[in-house]
Amino acid sequence: MKKIILSFLALATISITSCSSEDQTADSQGLAKVQEEQVSNQTAKAAALELCSATSTSVTVNRWQAPSSVDTNWTPVAAVIGGVNVQWEGIYGASLRPVGNTAQWYVGTVDLNSVCGEWDLWKESVEVKNATGNVGTAPASDPYNIVGYNGSISGSNYGLGYYSYNITTHVMTPAKAIVIWKAAGTNSHSVTVPHTSATEVYLVKVTAVTPGTSSSVISYNWSKVL
Repeated sequence: MKKIILSFLALATISITSCSSEDQTADSQGLAKVQEEQVSNQTAKAAALELCSATSTSVTVNRWQAPSSVDTNWTPVAAVIGGVNVQWEGIYGASLRPVGNTAQWYVGTVDLNSVCGEWDLWKESVEVKNATGNVGTAPASDPYNIVGYNGSISGSNYGLGYYSYNITTHVMTPAKAIVIWKAAGTNSHSVTVPHTSATEVYLVKVTAVTPGTSSSVISYNWSKVL
C-alpha cells in the first residue's frame, strides 16, 4: 500500500514539475515578445521624432564688392541640412543650392504653410526648379537646381525662386518654402518629380534675411520629411 502511495506522489511531482517548466517557457517567450515590441515601438518613435523635428540655424554670407543686387558679389557659404550638403549664395546669400554630394539632390518650392507631417497632402504640388519654364538664365554660372529670387530683377532672370526682393528698400520677403529631395537623377540638371522619385526629403523655411554693411545673416529652419 505504501508503495502505491509513493508511486502516486512521484507521478504527481513529475506532473507538477512538467507544468512548472512549461509555464516558465511560456513566461520567457511572452517576456521576449513584450521586449521585442518595446524595442520596435521605441525605434518607431525615434524615427517619427527624427522626421519632423525642426532644426533652427543661420549662416552669415559676406559680400566682397558692391552692389548687393549682383549675385556674383556674394561669397558662397557651405552648410549641411540633414543628410545633404548645400551652399548659400547669390543676392544677400539667400539662394540655396545642393553641392558636393555623392548622390543627386534636387530643389523646388512649395506653399509656405506646408507642414512637415503632411507630406502626402502637398508632395504633388512641389514646383521643380529644373522643370521646363522654371529655369532662368541666372546665375550665369549655373541656373539649374538653385532657388533664390523669384523672377527677373536688374535685367537677370532667376526663374523659379522662393522670395521677392525690393531693390530700393533691400527687403526680402520669403513667399514659398524650399523642398530638397534625393532622387536617382542622371545629373544636377535632371528633372525629377519628388512625389514619385524621392527617397529622402527636407522642408526648409527661411525665416529672415538680415542685411549688414557687407554681409547678411540667413536664418532658417529645416525638417526631415521623408
